[in-house]
Amino acid sequence: MGKSINEKILEEDPSFLAHLDALRSVLLRIAAVYFLLCLPCWFLAPPVLKHLLDYAAPEGFKLHYFTLMEPFFVQLKLTLLLALFFALPYMVYKIWQFIAPALHADEKKKVILPVCSVFFLALLGTAVALFFIIPAMVRFSLSFAGDSLQAVLGIGDFINLLLAVILASMVLFQFPVVLYILLSIGFLDLATIRKKRSHAVVAIFILAAIFSPPDVASQLLLAIPAWGLFEISILLFARKFREKEDTEEEI
Repeated sequence: MGKSINEKILEEDPSFLAHLDALRSVLLRIAAVYFLLCLPCWFLAPPVLKHLLDYAAPEGFKLHYFTLMEPFFVQLKLTLLLALFFALPYMVYKIWQFIAPALHADEKKKVILPVCSVFFLALLGTAVALFFIIPAMVRFSLSFAGDSLQAVLGIGDFINLLLAVILASMVLFQFPVVLYILLSIGFLDLATIRKKRSHAVVAIFILAAIFSPPDVASQLLLAIPAWGLFEISILLFARKFREKEDTEEEI
């Protein structure tokens, strides 16, 4: 297997400036891949928007725009989001390539799970937002429509809502990673987490209120899946860290 750019640069000049140069090279490659992906994503954005609307809203529902440049900026936002989605695996891989040479074998084993989990949980949060939260929010809002009240939803508002909910889901779904890191470094233990479970639940609902659109329905739709993921994480981590504590006691 060939050496990464980071390893080659550090072999030639293992100084602080060499680290900066290696980091700059990694960031430039990530930026280049991201902007290259923006071109196909520009043409992919309109059909993606159509499929999202078809899935999230009833048949026949249409979006509107109220300024001349609004459709352009909406397509640009969606393009940037899609490019980020497709570039994320490459970004994670290059960052891992940069930090891996500085880690020992046992440190790599400890770090690789959180690094991979960040990517997986971001995808999970995006999927929950797209296939559950957004459709539920749209259908809840449209349920108030009637003969005397009709919904006129702007395309800009729809995309802003989409981006806000996706980003909020991606952030909140990183809670297991934070929990794993705190347990790994010994800052918290499972007994403390179980005792302070109510505090964690309140924190999840507060974060959902901060990151989600300002209405109770959106906050609940975002907080409840994150809460469920938190409870599942406690169950999954219980065995791992109990075995670790038993091993340390035997030693």
